[in-house]
Amino acid sequence: MKYKVTARYTVFCTLEVDADTTSDAFEKAFATDLKDYTHSSPEDFEMKDAVLLEENFTEEQQAFMKAYEDNVGSAPTEIVKAFMLATEDDDFYANHSEYYTTLADARGVWEDAKRYFKEAK
Repeated sequence: MKYKVTARYTVFCTLEVDADTTSDAFEKAFATDLKDYTHSSPEDFEMKDAVLLEENFTEEQQAFMKAYEDNVGSAPTEIVKAFMLATEDDDFYANHSEYYTTLADARGVWEDAKRYFKEAK
């Protein structure tokens, strides 16, 4: 599986400038090239998010997720992705029971629509 992981950290940049006032110091610092600043080591490193990428899903699964989002949308996107990857042996059903019914019903409608379409040909 491929994920897009987002993290953040803080880097402090300092610069000494000659100025008459705080405003003047800010203006001079703002006008100075960033390479002239002294940069601290990264601090407060924090993992923010890991998102399962769409490329992990078939075109049909992606179409279902888009249709669910547009027409039902009661479950968050990451929950819908987890549902699409779940098997009966997974803990999904126990851990996300509040979303299971709408997702299962939507998938049932999706499967029936595909079957009806194929039968009509």
